[in-house]
Order: sequence, then structure tokens, then C-alpha cells
Amino acid sequence: MPQLDQFLATYASQFFWMAITFGLLYFGIARAMLPKVGKLVDDRAARIAGDLSAAEAARAAAQAATAEETERLTAARRAAQALLAEESPRLPRPPPSA
Repeated sequence: MPQLDQFLATYASQFFWMAITFGLLYFGIARAMLPKVGKLVDDRAARIAGDLSAAEAARAAAQAATAEETERLTAARRAAQALLAEESPRLPRPPPSA
């Protein structure tokens, strides 16, 4: 087809230099940028793992503190109930209402 013959004759050198430029840019970016991006991704993954382990430790500490506080409240309630049971017979009773 004459249209394609004219097209290839006119733009053949531009296709050649475009392929060369694309190849150089591709390999340049692959050599220069991909290792930096890979390191960034690895650093981010390590930071996330560290943050998750710190959060897990904080959650465990919070659960331990909650359990300790619950024990103290239970002991205080038992002591208050024992004191009330001990003192209840000696408390004056209100007069019956009419």
C-alpha cells in the first residue's frame, strides 16, 4: 500500500530514535529508581511491623491494667459488703411509716 510506504519512509528515523530513547529511559529508570522504591517499600513494611508489635504490647499492658483494676474493685466491693453485713445489725432501723 502506497500510504504505508510513504509513512514508513517519512517516519522511520523517528521510530528508530523513539525506540532508542524509550529503551534508555526504561533501563535508566529501572537501574536508578526501582532500587530506591524497593528500599522505601521495605522500610515502610518494617515500620508497619514495628508499629503493630508496639500496639500489641500496649494492648497487652492495657488488658493487664484492666484486669488488675477489676480485681481491686472486686476486693473493695467484697470488703464493703462484709463491713455492711457486720454493721447492719447495729444500725438503727427507721420507724415504720403509717
